[in-house]
Formats: sequence, structure tokens, C-alpha cells
Amino acid sequence: MPRRGKKDMAATIKSVEKAIDLLFLFDGDHSVMDVKTIARTLGVPLRTTYRLANTLRNRSVLTIEERTGLCRLSPRLRSLLAAIDDSADIPRLAGPFLAALAKATGETAQLYLPHGDEVLLVEIAESPHVLRAGPRKGQRIPLHCGAGAKAVFAFQPSEAWDAYIGRNGLKPYGPNTVTCPEKLKRELVGIRRTRFAVSHQEFIPGVRSLGVPLQDAAGRVTGSLGLVGPDTRLTVARARGLKPLMQKTATAISAAVWGRSNGAARGSDRPRPFSQRPRTMRGAHPMSRTYSSRRET
Repeated sequence: MPRRGKKDMAATIKSVEKAIDLLFLFDGDHSVMDVKTIARTLGVPLRTTYRLANTLRNRSVLTIEERTGLCRLSPRLRSLLAAIDDSADIPRLAGPFLAALAKATGETAQLYLPHGDEVLLVEIAESPHVLRAGPRKGQRIPLHCGAGAKAVFAFQPSEAWDAYIGRNGLKPYGPNTVTCPEKLKRELVGIRRTRFAVSHQEFIPGVRSLGVPLQDAAGRVTGSLGLVGPDTRLTVARARGLKPLMQKTATAISAAVWGRSNGAARGSDRPRPFSQRPRTMRGAHPMSRTYSSRRET
């Protein structure tokens, strides 16, 4: 078998790209569309759109009503769900972006997913420095503690903030954990506006963390991208300067994992309601600090 070069691996078939783009026009808010709307949205000629739609219908992935010309996704596509393992795919797809961020910043990059009244740290790309700080992979963190958690919490409805506080209180986990409900709400409003969170010693002493939201294709916040390091190295001024890179990386992860377009990181995007059903927090979480094997403090 001939060896494939880089150009072959990078080559694409434009008609296939357009067909896939057509399929992804459909979502929960747009389950039915006519061919003219599809053509206008894709920016392709009507005749080309008809050919794409007919091809997809012949492969039983699209249905077209003969009388009205309305298009719908075919139930056959449900068979693909069995091949998708979201929980396993998300860390794998996000991994290269985390590694690139850790290399560019010299700090530990993190991927958080919502887990009831907490966030779960599902993937980490370690800092190249000897001295590293941050929670462990697999650790659960309360929603009111730290930038990574708050970047998720901020996009829940404000009623959910009160419900969380009523269920769990605002237990202090670190020297600077916010325990005043009104102060926490002000912070969450600011994070929702700027789409960027910074925290210092809220969960682990001596640690500063950054967080930005991740969004799915419908605009719902589905997790967060975090960056964490010792406060002696990750200063306030440096943290602020990393905001553009953090948001750019979050946009790339959202596109790779959930198909979210580049508009995901725009501050003007109105957040969609957070849909996960809350669960009660399980017990206390001990503060943890991880270092490389060459240095323990």
C-alpha cells in the first residue's frame, strides 16, 4: 500500500464537507427546514443544495417530503449514538488543546465537566515546571470554589445559585473561599459578563487558577477550561494577560468536542440555560496539592 504524504492526509472533499455542514444545520431548535433555507444558510446554489439533499436522502440520512419539500434528519441516524461515548471522547478530543496550552503557558491546563453540585476534573496537561500545584485528576470540586468551577456555575440560572447555597451552604475550603452569598453572586455576574474567572487560594493554599466556559453547539455551557499554578509564578498581572489565549483555546475545544463555532467565545453571546439536574454534594473534599516527584513541600 503506498505511503500517504502530509498533503494527502490534509486533503478534503468539498462536497462531503458541504453535506456534513447541511446535516449539522439541524438541531433542537431547527428540526425541519426547506431546501431554500438550507441553500441560503450554507451559501451554496439552490441546484447544488437539491443534489446534496437528494444524495443524503438516497443514503437514508435525510427525509424530504415530496409535497412540501421540507427536510428532516432520518431516524436512521440514531444508530450512530451507540458508537459515541461522550464521557470518553471529551477528554481525548480536548487533550491536544490542553497540552498546547500547558506548553505555551508553562502552567497546568485542566478540563472540568459539571457533576451535580460540583465539577469533575476529567483531564489534565501538567506544567513542564518542577513545581506544580493544583487538584488531582478525578477530583470533584464544589461549584463555589475556584475559577474552573465558577466558570461553570456562573452560567446556571440565578435561581440555581440560591438553590445551591440553600442545599450546601458556602463551606470554606481554602483561605480565600467566598462564604458570603451576595459577594459570590456579584462574582458570578461578573464572570458571566466577561466569560473569564480568576481565583486565588479558594480551594488550595498558594494556588491561583483561571477558568473560561466551554459551550456545546446550542450555546449551552457544558464545562470549563482551567489553568492553575503557584501564585508566585501565576501572578495577577500574568493571569489577566492569559485571558485571550484561554478563550481562544476554549473556542477550539468547544468546536472539536461539541461542534461549537468560533462565535462561542464572544462576550456578547447570551448564555443558554444550564440544563443539568443538580445532585447533592457528596461529603467534604480535602485540599490537595500535587508536585513532581523531584520536589515535595
